[in-house]
Amino acid sequence: MKIIFGKFIHSIACALNSIFNLLINILNAIVMIFEGLGQVLMLIGCSVIFIFPIFFIALPSELVFLILLIAVVPFLGKSFISLLRYGNYTLIEWMYDKADSLITGDKKGFDNISDYANKYRMEKERERRRKAEEERQRQQEEFNKRFEEFFKGFSFTGYDSNEGYSGYRNNNGYKGAFVNDLGFKEKYENYCSILGVNPNADQYEIKLAYRKLAKKYHPDVSDDPNATEKFQKINEAYNFLSQENIKKYKNM
Repeated sequence: MKIIFGKFIHSIACALNSIFNLLINILNAIVMIFEGLGQVLMLIGCSVIFIFPIFFIALPSELVFLILLIAVVPFLGKSFISLLRYGNYTLIEWMYDKADSLITGDKKGFDNISDYANKYRMEKERERRRKAEEERQRQQEEFNKRFEEFFKGFSFTGYDSNEGYSGYRNNNGYKGAFVNDLGFKEKYENYCSILGVNPNADQYEIKLAYRKLAKKYHPDVSDDPNATEKFQKINEAYNFLSQENIKKYKNM
């Protein structure tokens, strides 16, 4: 009986999921159309106001209402789409897990639907942070690219493996003090790759990864023919990824 009831709930969940997705797609299309109309009206409106400043005073009320509707629909539509996605995730995931629990006899997911709502918010926050981090990295890469192009005519002196360049000399022979991080970012990320950790990893994650690899490639216990070389690189990476350099990388 439980299996039959579970399959019934699963069927309802599939149907509701299809309805939610259909509504979301329809609203997305409507929002895109109204956004396009809004851009056209904005372009026409700016041109007309520039030429005939009092033109809009003579517009009929119906046309004014239509213009306001075109301006408001995208905002309301996006809010409603977000609400539908929220409801689709929380309700459908809850129903799927309940159905699986009844069919298999093993507990799946959470007991309360509010827990799914909290999970949805957490996943959206993680997605927001991921996009923010990607945008930060993109801006950093763009900055590094422009920085290197700007200082293309300079020859750098006083290089230190941990701190970068400590001085510079331009094409006219002028020498000055300069501290810059050219190469530090790439070196840091390369050492993170050696340890198999994300560049945003903290000191605890780095230490765990180091201990795991050091145990695996220690020359006294490893059968790998390149164990000594790998062990040296692992130690070099761990020594470089100090708390100071972790802080320095995250502040870049």
